[in-house]
Amino acid sequence: MAETPVKLYIYDLSKGMARALSQMWLGKHLDGVWHTGVVAYNKEYFYGGMGIENCPPGTLQMGPPDTVVDLGLTGIPFELFLDWMNGMAMTTFKGSRYHLLDHNCNTFSNEMAQFLTGKSIPSYITDLPSELLSTPLGQQIRLLLDQAANSATATPVGTDPSREFGSTSSARSAAYDAEEEELMAAAQAAVNAPLPRATPRLPRDADTSDSEDDMLSSPPPPRGEAKKPLVFPTSDITEVYAQLQRGLGTMMPAEDAELLDEIFEFATTSENNALLSMSKNHFTFLSDILVSEELKSNIKILSVKMLQYLLQSSSAINVLRFCPEHPILEYLIMLGRQRSPDSEELLEAIKMMCNACSTTSGFSWLSDETEWSLEDVVEKTSNVDTVAHFCTWSLGKQGMKEVQEAAIKLAYNLSIPEITDQLAEQISATLLKLLTQPGPPLTDTAVQHLLGALANFSDVSTQVAHNINAQAVDWNSVQAKYPKSKDILSTFSQKIQS
Repeated sequence: MAETPVKLYIYDLSKGMARALSQMWLGKHLDGVWHTGVVAYNKEYFYGGMGIENCPPGTLQMGPPDTVVDLGLTGIPFELFLDWMNGMAMTTFKGSRYHLLDHNCNTFSNEMAQFLTGKSIPSYITDLPSELLSTPLGQQIRLLLDQAANSATATPVGTDPSREFGSTSSARSAAYDAEEEELMAAAQAAVNAPLPRATPRLPRDADTSDSEDDMLSSPPPPRGEAKKPLVFPTSDITEVYAQLQRGLGTMMPAEDAELLDEIFEFATTSENNALLSMSKNHFTFLSDILVSEELKSNIKILSVKMLQYLLQSSSAINVLRFCPEHPILEYLIMLGRQRSPDSEELLEAIKMMCNACSTTSGFSWLSDETEWSLEDVVEKTSNVDTVAHFCTWSLGKQGMKEVQEAAIKLAYNLSIPEITDQLAEQISATLLKLLTQPGPPLTDTAVQHLLGALANFSDVSTQVAHNINAQAVDWNSVQAKYPKSKDILSTFSQKIQS
Protein backbone atom coordinates (compact mmCIF):
# COMPACT_ATOMS: atom_id res chain seq x y z
CA MET A 1 0.00 0.00 0.00
CA ALA A 2 1.40 3.43 -0.99
CA GLU A 3 2.18 5.70 1.93
CA THR A 4 1.76 9.48 2.03
CA PRO A 5 4.10 11.87 3.90
CA VAL A 6 2.46 13.97 6.60
CA LYS A 7 4.01 17.27 7.73
CA LEU A 8 3.05 19.98 10.22
CA TYR A 9 3.45 23.56 8.99
CA ILE A 10 3.95 26.01 11.87
CA TYR A 11 3.46 29.78 11.50
CA ASP A 12 4.10 32.53 14.04
CA LEU A 13 1.17 34.93 13.72
CA SER A 14 3.02 37.54 15.79
CA LYS A 15 5.92 37.61 13.29
CA GLY A 16 8.46 37.53 16.12
CA MET A 17 6.71 40.09 18.36
CA ALA A 18 5.75 37.47 20.95
CA ARG A 19 9.36 36.39 21.35
CA ALA A 20 10.52 40.00 21.71
CA LEU A 21 7.71 41.51 23.82
CA SER A 22 5.86 38.72 25.64
CA GLN A 23 7.97 39.00 28.80
CA MET A 24 7.14 42.70 29.05
CA TRP A 25 3.45 42.31 28.20
CA LEU A 26 2.66 39.05 29.94
CA GLY A 27 5.34 38.53 32.53
CA LYS A 28 6.02 35.23 30.73
CA HIS A 29 8.20 34.42 27.75
CA LEU A 30 6.47 32.98 24.66
CA ASP A 31 8.31 32.00 21.49
CA GLY A 32 5.36 32.71 19.23
CA VAL A 33 1.61 32.81 18.64
CA TRP A 34 1.15 29.65 16.64
CA HIS A 35 -1.04 28.79 13.67
CA THR A 36 -0.63 25.31 12.22
CA GLY A 37 -1.76 23.33 9.21
CA VAL A 38 -1.22 19.68 8.32
CA VAL A 39 0.12 18.85 4.86
CA ALA A 40 -0.95 15.52 3.37
CA TYR A 41 -2.20 14.29 -0.03
CA ASN A 42 -0.57 17.38 -1.65
CA LYS A 43 -2.77 19.83 0.28
CA GLU A 44 -2.40 21.91 3.43
CA TYR A 45 -5.44 21.45 5.71
CA PHE A 46 -6.30 23.85 8.51
CA TYR A 47 -9.23 25.09 10.57
CA GLY A 48 -10.70 28.53 11.21
CA GLY A 49 -13.93 30.47 11.41
CA MET A 50 -15.03 29.14 8.01
CA GLY A 51 -14.47 25.54 9.07
CA ILE A 52 -11.97 23.07 7.63
CA GLU A 53 -10.12 24.61 4.70
CA ASN A 54 -7.30 23.63 2.38
CA CYS A 55 -4.84 25.22 -0.01
CA PRO A 56 -1.64 24.31 -1.85
CA PRO A 57 1.07 23.86 0.80
CA GLY A 58 2.61 27.10 2.05
CA THR A 59 0.41 29.52 0.06
CA LEU A 60 -1.41 31.30 2.88
CA GLN A 61 -1.18 35.10 2.99
CA MET A 62 0.99 34.86 6.09
CA GLY A 63 3.78 33.52 3.89
CA PRO A 64 5.84 30.33 4.13
CA PRO A 65 5.85 28.39 7.42
CA ASP A 66 8.41 29.28 10.07
CA THR A 67 8.95 25.60 10.88
CA VAL A 68 8.09 22.30 9.21
CA VAL A 69 7.82 19.19 11.38
CA ASP A 70 7.90 15.76 9.73
CA LEU A 71 5.12 13.69 11.33
CA GLY A 72 5.98 10.55 9.36
CA LEU A 73 3.99 8.55 6.82
CA THR A 74 0.37 7.45 6.67
CA GLY A 75 -1.03 4.42 4.93
CA ILE A 76 -4.62 5.63 5.21
CA PRO A 77 -6.23 5.76 1.72
CA PHE A 78 -7.41 9.15 0.54
CA GLU A 79 -11.04 7.95 0.36
CA LEU A 80 -10.99 6.94 4.03
CA PHE A 81 -9.37 10.24 4.93
CA LEU A 82 -12.06 12.06 2.96
CA ASP A 83 -14.81 10.27 4.88
CA TRP A 84 -13.16 11.26 8.16
CA MET A 85 -12.74 14.86 7.00
CA ASN A 86 -16.39 15.14 5.96
CA GLY A 87 -17.52 13.80 9.32
CA MET A 88 -15.30 16.21 11.26
CA ALA A 89 -16.40 19.17 9.12
CA MET A 90 -20.09 18.48 9.84
CA THR A 91 -19.63 17.98 13.57
CA THR A 92 -16.58 18.73 15.72
CA PHE A 93 -14.97 21.24 13.36
CA LYS A 94 -17.89 23.23 12.01
CA GLY A 95 -16.92 26.85 11.38
CA SER A 96 -19.26 28.14 14.09
CA ARG A 97 -17.43 26.11 16.73
CA TYR A 98 -14.13 27.86 16.19
CA HIS A 99 -12.71 29.63 19.23
CA LEU A 100 -9.29 31.25 19.23
CA LEU A 101 -8.34 29.80 22.62
CA ASP A 102 -10.42 26.67 23.17
CA HIS A 103 -11.06 25.12 19.75
CA ASN A 104 -8.72 26.45 17.12
CA CYS A 105 -6.46 25.55 14.21
CA ASN A 106 -4.05 23.70 16.52
CA THR A 107 -6.88 21.61 17.98
CA PHE A 108 -7.69 20.44 14.47
CA SER A 109 -4.06 19.89 13.48
CA ASN A 110 -3.55 17.69 16.54
CA GLU A 111 -6.70 15.70 15.72
CA MET A 112 -5.71 15.21 12.08
CA ALA A 113 -2.13 14.28 12.97
CA GLN A 114 -3.34 11.63 15.39
CA PHE A 115 -5.77 10.23 12.85
CA LEU A 116 -3.17 9.93 10.09
CA THR A 117 -0.05 8.99 12.04
CA GLY A 118 -1.00 8.32 15.67
CA LYS A 119 1.30 11.20 16.69
CA SER A 120 0.43 14.46 18.43
CA ILE A 121 1.73 17.85 17.38
CA PRO A 122 4.37 19.44 19.69
CA SER A 123 3.08 20.25 23.19
CA TYR A 124 4.47 23.80 23.13
CA ILE A 125 1.78 24.53 20.52
CA THR A 126 -1.18 22.84 22.21
CA ASP A 127 -0.18 24.27 25.62
CA LEU A 128 -0.09 27.87 24.40
CA PRO A 129 -3.68 28.81 25.44
CA SER A 130 -3.20 27.59 29.01
CA GLU A 131 0.10 29.47 29.25
CA LEU A 132 -1.58 32.63 28.00
CA LEU A 133 -4.56 32.28 30.36
CA SER A 134 -2.28 31.90 33.34
CA THR A 135 -1.37 35.60 32.99
CA PRO A 136 -3.47 38.70 33.89
CA LEU A 137 -3.44 39.86 30.25
CA GLY A 138 -4.60 36.44 29.12
CA GLN A 139 -7.64 36.73 31.36
CA GLN A 140 -8.50 40.07 29.73
CA ILE A 141 -8.21 38.50 26.28
CA ARG A 142 -10.52 35.68 27.42
CA LEU A 143 -13.11 38.24 28.53
CA LEU A 144 -12.95 40.16 25.25
CA LEU A 145 -13.23 36.99 23.15
CA ASP A 146 -16.19 35.68 25.15
CA GLN A 147 -17.93 39.04 24.78
CA ALA A 148 -17.31 38.91 21.01
CA ALA A 149 -18.71 35.39 20.84
CA ASN A 150 -21.85 36.37 22.73
CA SER A 151 -22.52 39.28 20.37
CA ALA A 152 -21.67 37.49 17.11
CA THR A 153 -24.94 35.68 16.53
CA ALA A 154 -26.16 37.24 13.28
CA THR A 155 -25.90 35.19 10.10
CA PRO A 156 -23.27 36.84 7.87
CA VAL A 157 -24.17 37.93 4.35
CA GLY A 158 -23.89 35.19 1.80
CA THR A 159 -24.25 32.26 4.19
CA ASP A 160 -27.11 29.94 4.93
CA PRO A 161 -27.22 28.49 8.47
CA SER A 162 -29.11 25.43 7.26
CA ARG A 163 -26.18 24.62 4.96
CA GLU A 164 -23.32 25.28 7.34
CA PHE A 165 -20.40 22.96 6.83
CA GLY A 166 -16.62 23.01 7.09
CA SER A 167 -15.95 25.04 4.01
CA THR A 168 -12.65 25.12 2.21
CA SER A 169 -10.90 28.24 1.10
CA SER A 170 -9.14 29.54 -1.96
CA ALA A 171 -5.37 29.28 -2.01
CA ARG A 172 -4.84 32.61 -0.29
CA SER A 173 -7.66 32.24 2.28
CA ALA A 174 -8.30 35.98 2.58
CA ALA A 175 -11.40 35.49 4.74
CA TYR A 176 -9.51 33.29 7.20
CA ASP A 177 -6.67 35.82 7.48
CA ALA A 178 -9.20 38.60 8.07
CA GLU A 179 -10.69 36.64 10.94
CA GLU A 180 -7.27 36.08 12.47
CA GLU A 181 -6.60 39.82 12.23
CA GLU A 182 -9.90 40.56 13.97
CA LEU A 183 -9.15 38.20 16.81
CA MET A 184 -5.59 39.46 17.14
CA ALA A 185 -7.10 42.95 17.43
CA ALA A 186 -8.90 41.73 20.55
CA ALA A 187 -5.53 40.89 22.03
CA GLN A 188 -4.22 44.34 21.14
CA ALA A 189 -7.28 45.91 22.80
CA ALA A 190 -6.50 43.93 25.91
CA VAL A 191 -2.92 45.22 25.84
CA ASN A 192 -4.20 48.79 25.76
CA ALA A 193 -6.79 48.23 28.50
CA PRO A 194 -5.83 48.82 32.16
CA LEU A 195 -5.16 45.66 34.13
CA PRO A 196 -7.62 44.83 36.94
CA ARG A 197 -6.49 45.18 40.54
CA ALA A 198 -7.31 41.57 41.29
CA THR A 199 -6.60 38.80 38.83
CA PRO A 200 -8.79 35.78 39.58
CA ARG A 201 -9.23 33.33 36.71
CA LEU A 202 -12.39 34.22 34.82
CA PRO A 203 -15.11 31.55 35.09
CA ARG A 204 -16.23 29.66 32.00
CA ASP A 205 -19.88 29.48 31.04
CA ALA A 206 -21.53 26.40 32.48
CA ASP A 207 -22.01 24.68 29.12
CA THR A 208 -21.14 26.26 25.79
CA SER A 209 -20.00 23.20 23.88
CA ASP A 210 -23.10 22.90 21.69
CA SER A 211 -24.63 26.37 21.92
CA GLU A 212 -24.51 28.00 18.49
CA ASP A 213 -25.41 31.39 19.97
CA ASP A 214 -22.27 31.34 22.08
CA MET A 215 -19.92 30.54 19.20
CA LEU A 216 -18.06 32.93 16.92
CA SER A 217 -19.94 33.38 13.65
CA SER A 218 -18.03 32.45 10.52
CA PRO A 219 -17.08 35.43 8.33
CA PRO A 220 -18.76 36.21 5.01
CA PRO A 221 -17.31 35.02 1.69
CA PRO A 222 -14.25 36.89 0.37
CA ARG A 223 -15.11 40.53 -0.44
CA GLY A 224 -18.63 39.49 0.46
CA GLU A 225 -20.17 42.31 2.48
CA ALA A 226 -23.29 43.26 0.49
CA LYS A 227 -22.41 41.15 -2.55
CA LYS A 228 -24.72 38.17 -2.52
CA PRO A 229 -24.27 35.56 -5.23
CA LEU A 230 -26.92 35.18 -7.93
CA VAL A 231 -28.54 31.75 -7.93
CA PHE A 232 -31.31 30.10 -9.91
CA PRO A 233 -34.37 28.31 -8.52
CA THR A 234 -34.09 24.56 -8.79
CA SER A 235 -36.49 22.11 -10.40
CA ASP A 236 -38.68 19.79 -8.35
CA ILE A 237 -36.07 17.33 -7.15
CA THR A 238 -38.60 14.51 -6.79
CA GLU A 239 -39.69 14.91 -10.39
CA VAL A 240 -36.08 15.09 -11.62
CA TYR A 241 -35.30 11.86 -9.73
CA ALA A 242 -38.37 10.11 -11.17
CA GLN A 243 -37.55 11.19 -14.73
CA LEU A 244 -33.94 10.01 -14.37
CA GLN A 245 -35.16 6.65 -13.16
CA ARG A 246 -37.52 6.33 -16.12
CA GLY A 247 -34.96 7.66 -18.61
CA LEU A 248 -32.16 5.34 -17.55
CA GLY A 249 -34.53 2.42 -17.07
CA THR A 250 -33.11 -1.06 -17.58
CA MET A 251 -29.81 0.35 -18.86
CA MET A 252 -28.89 1.24 -15.30
CA PRO A 253 -26.96 -1.44 -13.37
CA ALA A 254 -28.14 -2.26 -9.86
CA GLU A 255 -25.20 -0.45 -8.25
CA ASP A 256 -25.96 2.72 -10.23
CA ALA A 257 -29.63 2.53 -9.26
CA GLU A 258 -28.52 2.38 -5.64
CA LEU A 259 -26.29 5.44 -6.13
CA LEU A 260 -29.20 7.38 -7.65
CA ASP A 261 -31.42 6.41 -4.71
CA GLU A 262 -28.73 7.59 -2.27
CA ILE A 263 -28.37 10.90 -4.11
CA PHE A 264 -32.11 11.47 -3.90
CA GLU A 265 -32.13 10.58 -0.19
CA PHE A 266 -29.30 13.03 0.45
CA ALA A 267 -31.05 15.78 -1.52
CA THR A 268 -34.33 15.37 0.37
CA THR A 269 -32.92 14.94 3.88
CA SER A 270 -31.72 17.61 6.27
CA GLU A 271 -27.99 18.23 5.93
CA ASN A 272 -27.73 18.01 9.70
CA ASN A 273 -28.13 14.23 9.35
CA ALA A 274 -24.49 13.15 9.52
CA LEU A 275 -25.40 9.58 8.51
CA LEU A 276 -26.10 10.73 4.96
CA SER A 277 -23.33 12.18 2.83
CA MET A 278 -22.25 12.47 -0.77
CA SER A 279 -19.13 10.68 -1.96
CA LYS A 280 -16.93 10.69 -5.04
CA ASN A 281 -18.88 7.68 -6.36
CA HIS A 282 -22.12 9.70 -6.44
CA PHE A 283 -20.52 12.52 -8.44
CA THR A 284 -18.78 10.04 -10.75
CA PHE A 285 -22.15 8.42 -11.49
CA LEU A 286 -23.71 11.77 -12.45
CA SER A 287 -20.68 12.94 -14.44
CA ASP A 288 -20.58 9.65 -16.37
CA ILE A 289 -24.10 10.48 -17.55
CA LEU A 290 -22.97 13.97 -18.60
CA VAL A 291 -20.04 12.78 -20.74
CA SER A 292 -21.78 9.74 -22.23
CA GLU A 293 -22.01 9.71 -26.01
CA GLU A 294 -24.86 7.17 -25.93
CA LEU A 295 -27.39 8.95 -23.70
CA LYS A 296 -29.78 11.53 -25.09
CA SER A 297 -29.50 15.21 -24.24
CA ASN A 298 -32.66 15.19 -22.09
CA ILE A 299 -31.09 12.64 -19.71
CA LYS A 300 -27.95 14.78 -19.42
CA ILE A 301 -30.08 17.83 -18.67
CA LEU A 302 -31.82 15.95 -15.85
CA SER A 303 -28.42 15.06 -14.40
CA VAL A 304 -27.39 18.73 -14.55
CA LYS A 305 -30.62 19.73 -12.81
CA MET A 306 -29.88 17.24 -10.05
CA LEU A 307 -26.46 18.86 -9.65
CA GLN A 308 -28.02 22.33 -9.55
CA TYR A 309 -29.69 21.20 -6.36
CA LEU A 310 -26.75 19.26 -4.89
CA LEU A 311 -24.13 21.97 -5.42
CA GLN A 312 -26.00 24.30 -3.09
CA SER A 313 -24.95 21.95 -0.29
CA SER A 314 -21.63 22.69 1.39
CA SER A 315 -21.10 19.05 2.31
CA ALA A 316 -21.54 17.97 -1.31
CA ILE A 317 -19.19 20.74 -2.47
CA ASN A 318 -16.60 19.59 0.05
CA VAL A 319 -16.46 16.18 -1.60
CA LEU A 320 -15.42 17.94 -4.81
CA ARG A 321 -12.91 20.12 -2.95
CA PHE A 322 -11.12 17.15 -1.41
CA CYS A 323 -11.46 14.86 -4.43
CA PRO A 324 -8.30 14.43 -6.56
CA GLU A 325 -10.46 14.09 -9.69
CA HIS A 326 -12.55 16.91 -11.19
CA PRO A 327 -15.67 15.28 -12.67
CA ILE A 328 -17.89 18.37 -12.87
CA LEU A 329 -15.20 20.68 -14.19
CA GLU A 330 -14.09 18.11 -16.76
CA TYR A 331 -17.69 18.09 -17.99
CA LEU A 332 -17.52 21.88 -18.47
CA ILE A 333 -14.32 21.44 -20.51
CA MET A 334 -16.00 18.76 -22.64
CA LEU A 335 -19.04 21.00 -23.15
CA GLY A 336 -16.77 23.87 -24.19
CA ARG A 337 -15.18 21.73 -26.89
CA GLN A 338 -18.51 21.28 -28.70
CA ARG A 339 -18.95 23.46 -31.76
CA SER A 340 -22.75 23.40 -31.50
CA PRO A 341 -23.72 22.59 -27.91
CA ASP A 342 -27.35 21.96 -27.02
CA SER A 343 -28.58 25.38 -25.89
CA GLU A 344 -30.79 23.98 -23.13
CA GLU A 345 -28.01 21.80 -21.72
CA LEU A 346 -25.59 24.75 -21.81
CA LEU A 347 -28.10 26.99 -20.05
CA GLU A 348 -28.68 24.44 -17.29
CA ALA A 349 -24.91 23.94 -16.87
CA ILE A 350 -24.46 27.68 -16.32
CA LYS A 351 -27.26 27.64 -13.76
CA MET A 352 -25.52 24.73 -12.03
CA MET A 353 -22.29 26.71 -11.67
CA CYS A 354 -24.15 29.79 -10.43
CA ASN A 355 -25.83 27.71 -7.74
CA ALA A 356 -22.45 26.34 -6.68
CA CYS A 357 -21.69 29.90 -5.54
CA SER A 358 -24.49 29.87 -2.95
CA THR A 359 -22.18 28.83 -0.07
CA THR A 360 -18.73 29.90 1.09
CA SER A 361 -17.39 26.44 0.33
CA GLY A 362 -18.73 26.77 -3.21
CA PHE A 363 -16.83 30.03 -3.68
CA SER A 364 -13.75 28.30 -2.32
CA TRP A 365 -14.10 25.38 -4.73
CA LEU A 366 -14.63 27.60 -7.78
CA SER A 367 -11.80 30.02 -6.94
CA ASP A 368 -9.20 27.33 -6.19
CA GLU A 369 -6.01 28.06 -8.18
CA THR A 370 -4.40 24.64 -7.67
CA GLU A 371 -3.27 23.36 -11.08
CA TRP A 372 -4.34 20.02 -12.55
CA SER A 373 -4.58 18.52 -16.01
CA LEU A 374 -6.80 16.24 -18.08
CA GLU A 375 -5.48 12.91 -19.26
CA ASP A 376 -5.53 13.98 -22.92
CA VAL A 377 -4.18 17.50 -22.40
CA VAL A 378 -0.60 18.46 -21.55
CA GLU A 379 -1.39 22.06 -20.56
CA LYS A 380 -2.52 22.46 -16.96
CA THR A 381 -5.62 24.27 -15.75
CA SER A 382 -7.27 24.98 -12.39
CA ASN A 383 -10.77 25.20 -11.00
CA VAL A 384 -10.95 28.98 -11.38
CA ASP A 385 -9.37 28.88 -14.87
CA THR A 386 -11.86 26.24 -16.03
CA VAL A 387 -14.92 28.07 -14.72
CA ALA A 388 -13.72 31.48 -15.97
CA HIS A 389 -13.04 30.16 -19.47
CA PHE A 390 -16.41 28.37 -19.51
CA CYS A 391 -18.06 31.64 -18.48
CA THR A 392 -16.26 33.65 -21.17
CA TRP A 393 -17.08 31.05 -23.82
CA SER A 394 -20.76 31.09 -22.82
CA LEU A 395 -20.89 34.91 -22.90
CA GLY A 396 -19.77 34.77 -26.51
CA LYS A 397 -22.60 32.51 -27.69
CA GLN A 398 -24.25 34.75 -30.28
CA GLY A 399 -27.94 34.07 -30.87
CA MET A 400 -28.36 32.47 -27.43
CA LYS A 401 -29.58 35.45 -25.43
CA GLU A 402 -30.84 33.38 -22.50
CA VAL A 403 -27.49 31.59 -22.29
CA GLN A 404 -25.59 34.89 -22.41
CA GLU A 405 -27.70 36.47 -19.67
CA ALA A 406 -27.24 33.42 -17.44
CA ALA A 407 -23.49 33.65 -18.10
CA ILE A 408 -23.60 37.29 -16.98
CA LYS A 409 -24.88 36.06 -13.61
CA LEU A 410 -22.02 33.57 -13.44
CA ALA A 411 -19.57 36.36 -14.29
CA TYR A 412 -21.02 38.43 -11.46
CA ASN A 413 -20.57 35.53 -9.03
CA LEU A 414 -16.97 35.10 -10.15
CA SER A 415 -16.37 38.78 -9.43
CA ILE A 416 -17.15 38.32 -5.72
CA PRO A 417 -14.13 36.22 -4.63
CA GLU A 418 -10.55 37.26 -5.34
CA ILE A 419 -9.42 35.91 -8.72
CA THR A 420 -6.32 36.63 -10.75
CA ASP A 421 -5.97 39.92 -12.61
CA GLN A 422 -5.64 38.04 -15.88
CA LEU A 423 -8.97 36.23 -15.49
CA ALA A 424 -10.68 39.43 -14.29
CA GLU A 425 -9.45 41.20 -17.43
CA GLN A 426 -10.53 38.36 -19.75
CA ILE A 427 -14.07 38.16 -18.39
CA SER A 428 -14.40 41.95 -18.25
CA ALA A 429 -13.38 42.34 -21.89
CA THR A 430 -16.06 39.87 -22.95
CA LEU A 431 -18.69 41.57 -20.77
CA LEU A 432 -17.87 45.00 -22.22
CA LYS A 433 -18.12 43.64 -25.76
CA LEU A 434 -21.52 42.14 -24.96
CA LEU A 435 -22.72 45.47 -23.53
CA THR A 436 -21.57 47.67 -26.40
CA GLN A 437 -21.93 45.47 -29.50
CA PRO A 438 -24.84 45.97 -31.95
CA GLY A 439 -27.77 43.60 -31.75
CA PRO A 440 -30.79 42.89 -29.58
CA PRO A 441 -30.54 44.62 -26.19
CA LEU A 442 -30.07 42.75 -22.94
CA THR A 443 -32.70 42.94 -20.24
CA ASP A 444 -32.25 45.79 -17.77
CA THR A 445 -31.62 43.26 -14.98
CA ALA A 446 -28.84 41.68 -17.03
CA VAL A 447 -27.30 45.12 -17.62
CA GLN A 448 -27.27 45.80 -13.89
CA HIS A 449 -25.61 42.44 -13.18
CA LEU A 450 -23.09 43.05 -15.97
CA LEU A 451 -22.13 46.47 -14.60
CA GLY A 452 -21.92 45.03 -11.09
CA ALA A 453 -19.46 42.42 -12.33
CA LEU A 454 -17.36 45.03 -14.15
CA ALA A 455 -17.30 47.22 -11.03
CA ASN A 456 -16.19 44.29 -8.88
CA PHE A 457 -13.50 43.25 -11.35
CA SER A 458 -12.21 46.83 -11.52
CA ASP A 459 -11.76 46.64 -7.74
CA VAL A 460 -9.66 43.49 -8.21
CA SER A 461 -7.55 44.83 -11.07
CA THR A 462 -6.83 48.47 -11.92
CA GLN A 463 -6.03 47.22 -15.41
CA VAL A 464 -9.74 46.44 -15.92
CA ALA A 465 -10.68 50.12 -15.61
CA HIS A 466 -7.71 51.08 -17.83
CA ASN A 467 -8.81 48.59 -20.50
CA ILE A 468 -12.40 49.86 -20.44
CA ASN A 469 -11.23 53.46 -20.85
CA ALA A 470 -8.92 52.40 -23.68
CA GLN A 471 -11.96 51.13 -25.62
CA ALA A 472 -13.29 54.71 -25.80
CA VAL A 473 -16.84 53.50 -25.17
CA ASP A 474 -19.59 55.85 -26.36
CA TRP A 475 -21.53 55.80 -23.11
CA ASN A 476 -24.22 58.10 -24.51
CA SER A 477 -25.04 55.51 -27.16
CA VAL A 478 -25.10 52.74 -24.56
CA GLN A 479 -27.46 54.81 -22.40
CA ALA A 480 -29.70 55.40 -25.41
CA LYS A 481 -29.86 51.64 -25.98
CA TYR A 482 -30.73 51.02 -22.33
CA PRO A 483 -32.82 54.05 -21.23
CA LYS A 484 -34.13 52.35 -18.07
CA SER A 485 -30.53 51.72 -16.95
CA LYS A 486 -29.38 55.25 -17.78
CA ASP A 487 -28.61 56.26 -14.19
CA ILE A 488 -26.56 53.19 -13.29
CA LEU A 489 -24.69 53.41 -16.61
CA SER A 490 -23.87 57.05 -15.92
CA THR A 491 -22.65 56.25 -12.41
CA PHE A 492 -20.51 53.38 -13.68
CA SER A 493 -18.93 55.36 -16.52
CA GLN A 494 -18.03 58.19 -14.13
CA LYS A 495 -16.44 55.70 -11.71
CA ILE A 496 -14.38 54.08 -14.46
CA GLN A 497 -13.19 57.40 -15.85
CA SER A 498 -12.29 58.89 -12.47
